[in-house]
Amino acid sequence: MSRTISRRLISVAASAAVLGGGLTGVATTTGVGTADAATCKSSSTKKYTLVVDYGFEKAVKGRAVAGGTVTYALSLSTNSAGNPYVQDVWDTPPTALKGVKPTVKVKAFTLIGGILGGGGAFGGLIEETPISPGAVKADGDRWKISHTGWAVFSSRAFTAEYTYEIPSKVLPGTKLTSGGAAFQATPKPPLGYVNMPDMTACTTVKVPNAGEAILGSMDMAGLGSSEGQLSSAGSLNDLLPGIIGGIIGGVGGGDKDKDEDKK
Repeated sequence: MSRTISRRLISVAASAAVLGGGLTGVATTTGVGTADAATCKSSSTKKYTLVVDYGFEKAVKGRAVAGGTVTYALSLSTNSAGNPYVQDVWDTPPTALKGVKPTVKVKAFTLIGGILGGGGAFGGLIEETPISPGAVKADGDRWKISHTGWAVFSSRAFTAEYTYEIPSKVLPGTKLTSGGAAFQATPKPPLGYVNMPDMTACTTVKVPNAGEAILGSMDMAGLGSSEGQLSSAGSLNDLLPGIIGGIIGGVGGGDKDKDEDKK
């Protein structure tokens, strides 16, 4: 066996040992965090009623990676006539993300994207729009976006997604519990300015898996992109499975929290 091959085998073995150590770290972190897992809720909801039901939700994917991103989704939905309009949204991030300016996109009802776009009266009425960085304003410890009025159509929720970069110094196992959320919306009452400081969402920072670590290293070296990677962090497509039916149908006039996924 040549010296070159031997050196390569040694390098492979060393890499395997490092990855193995990382995987062991994941298991250890999970074990340590089990005791307070019940305090880390991936979503919470509120409901307001004045003839019509209005449901609010703040949700986050259950886990995140240091050096990656985390997205908090703030939603408002209704199940009947009396469709509200949203003028302002405020998000309060976790303390560990204080000072980190988020990127924001909005998913809202639009006639242009739906009926006029060929979707019909009941199809394709939600349009996703990125908010320009200059329109994302710091307001104390919160981040605010504003509009003349985003429409909330019956069974078509309005959602604002705030995405924050997680500093690499944040340790695995850290619970990123956000602050609350606030909306300015009509009709008033029951809406108007609705401040919900206890409508929080929590996610746990994890050790990157092998694929995330490799892709992250490539990104730092300018050799690749983490877009579209297969990650245990998952996709926002399955972030809010029950906004329409869950909040309005399941809250029953009270608040509802969901435990983060335990894997």
